[in-house]
Amino acid sequence: MSHPFRENLEVEITPEGKWIRCNHCSHRLCELGQDWKSAARRKTFAPTQAGPLMTVLEGRYVFEKIYCPACGVLLNADMVELR
Repeated sequence: MSHPFRENLEVEITPEGKWIRCNHCSHRLCELGQDWKSAARRKTFAPTQAGPLMTVLEGRYVFEKIYCPACGVLLNADMVELR
């Protein structure tokens, strides 16, 4: 049995426990309650990859995309402030 968690992610309920998994390929990322983003694949890009109006963010932010490590489906995309 599974329930939607967010776009392209779902919670799988099994006798062994509850898991967050990709709903495209069913790859398990982690147990429910753990950080699924740390189990995923990340890539960062210049902010302008999100659109030409993002040039004002260059040097202060990166555009980060998070993918399923098994099938590559996009799980999340955010602007992340550089530290």
